[in-house]
Amino acid sequence: MKILGIVAEYDPFHRGHLHHIQEAKRLLSPDLVFVALSPCFKQRGELSLLSPSDRACCALEAGADAVFCLPVSWTVRDAEHYALGAVSLLARLGATHLAFGVETPDISLLERAADLLESPPPAFETALKSGLSAGSGYPAAFSAALSSVLPEAEGLLDRPNNTLAVCYLRAVRRLGLSLSPVLIPRKGNYHAASVDPDCPSASALRESLLCGNYFSAYKAVPEYTAQLLRSRFLEGRIPDSRVLDDLLLSRLRSMSDEEYSSLPDLSEGMENALRTAASAANTRSELLAFLSGKRYPAARISRLCACALLGLTKDQLDNQPLPDHALLLGLRRNSEMTALWKTLSIPVISSFADWKTIAAPTDLAAWRLWAQCCRLPNTLPFTEKVVAL
Repeated sequence: MKILGIVAEYDPFHRGHLHHIQEAKRLLSPDLVFVALSPCFKQRGELSLLSPSDRACCALEAGADAVFCLPVSWTVRDAEHYALGAVSLLARLGATHLAFGVETPDISLLERAADLLESPPPAFETALKSGLSAGSGYPAAFSAALSSVLPEAEGLLDRPNNTLAVCYLRAVRRLGLSLSPVLIPRKGNYHAASVDPDCPSASALRESLLCGNYFSAYKAVPEYTAQLLRSRFLEGRIPDSRVLDDLLLSRLRSMSDEEYSSLPDLSEGMENALRTAASAANTRSELLAFLSGKRYPAARISRLCACALLGLTKDQLDNQPLPDHALLLGLRRNSEMTALWKTLSIPVISSFADWKTIAAPTDLAAWRLWAQCCRLPNTLPFTEKVVAL
């Protein structure tokens, strides 16, 4: 059986995502397509616009056979750990291939970069330390260090999809897996401020929707996504950023010195800068603006904020085991899948009540925080049902 694995956020699911699934299926002709989906918090530390269940529904409409939730402790991490958790989950679910978007569709170059970064030579470490000492931020110093020891990879990690692609390949190597890569060239501009109807940026789409510019946003998504978005905005089932602002600032202003020092991925003086910014900022956006720059990338600060809200500490993340269960969000009914799951070494959970007994408390906390920002009941996770097509 050929089982295609895809790591995604789909927030919201747009025409670029649809192209990705369709092209991957055209290239591979898989028997099944499994998606590992980010939960209520995404890899850049942001709360999702749509619930995991809604995004799973769109993935099924687009041709996925099953959608599983990636634990939040692997989602609010840097690209290396995010990829490690997602690839591990898909592999344990039986995936044989992994499809991902790239700006540079050169598998040989991506694999050489992955090999080098999994076993970095002393020259790489020296170049990285030199870049950091010169005042470069970690992502820029890391990219420059790679280019210094692998000149053909110059600028490779300056593009977000390439960065994730290399991290996926590193995860495959680290875990000793036989997952075969399926490269999908990325179309459009990931950082575009305006909405491209054919290859939109998800962040531009969200911004357009939240500003009330629905017409251009709906042109960039399949009809099933547009219908779902219309319903959710009318129902008010979209997180209110003002609620998140209050929750975050209240949390940061009330944290003890010990709680600040236990946050993950801190560099020298970072906790003091975060505490000072939290005392002056009125919104999450202001907080990020106060801190973001060459030294502290916005995504890193955003993930720190998510960890503070969820109570995730450095010790917890450092000792986090690889995903040992799979929460099923949605499926296309298929007897082959039912037979497959009976042979897996990982339990597939389809009931939120069962999920509560084995999942980390932070997973449930993330769902409840999303519900609170939507002004929905605290019991929301237990009323959500597995989406079935």
